[in-house]
Amino acid sequence: MDKSRYNTFKCMTRLFDVIYDNNQMIKGHCLKSLTLLVNKIKQQIVDILNGIKPLCSVDLLSKFMVHPTNLSLVKSHQIMIRKQTDIRPFKSKTNKRPRALNTLLLCSTLNNGERYFNVCSGCHSIEEGKPHKFGPNLWNVVFRSVACCSNYTYSSALIKLSNFKWTFNSLNKFIECPKDFIDGTYMDFLGIKDQVGRMGVLRYLNYNSSKPLSFNRFKFN
Repeated sequence: MDKSRYNTFKCMTRLFDVIYDNNQMIKGHCLKSLTLLVNKIKQQIVDILNGIKPLCSVDLLSKFMVHPTNLSLVKSHQIMIRKQTDIRPFKSKTNKRPRALNTLLLCSTLNNGERYFNVCSGCHSIEEGKPHKFGPNLWNVVFRSVACCSNYTYSSALIKLSNFKWTFNSLNKFIECPKDFIDGTYMDFLGIKDQVGRMGVLRYLNYNSSKPLSFNRFKFN
């Protein structure tokens, strides 16, 4: 037992002794002297409590003096818990659209793609060696550089993108809505909103090339 605890215990023992002794004295006094006796007991108790008060404070502080890191650890632990509660990692919802497009592309058919391409055939030829129409020939268009066909006049918007290639991603977005994807294009076409139809057109465009690509490793983004 450390010194402060011992002193506290000693004062409490003294308090109980005073109460016991004065209780015995009360039994032997008459009522007239009880007032003086009570005041005496009250003063003794006050003196003892005044002596205990600083000892209790010292005893309380001694815990942190012996282990100075306890308080900081408790506070830091509470802060950590609060931070973990308030700042939780935000799990963004996964975009299921690219996965759905991949599935639709794998499941698409040439017949369906050719049927949808009939809408485009009025402005685009797709057979190898065929001349351009209002739009450029689309033979080998998949992964072809943008605005690269000879003997065709492209818009300035497409010419600025000549360093890029017509990937499945870019073709999909362009076919969906040309003017939204490339502002300033000459292609005055509202687009194909149906995903199944667009995937069919991509398969048809890929088929009409010198080296059709496999869809198995391709992923939309």
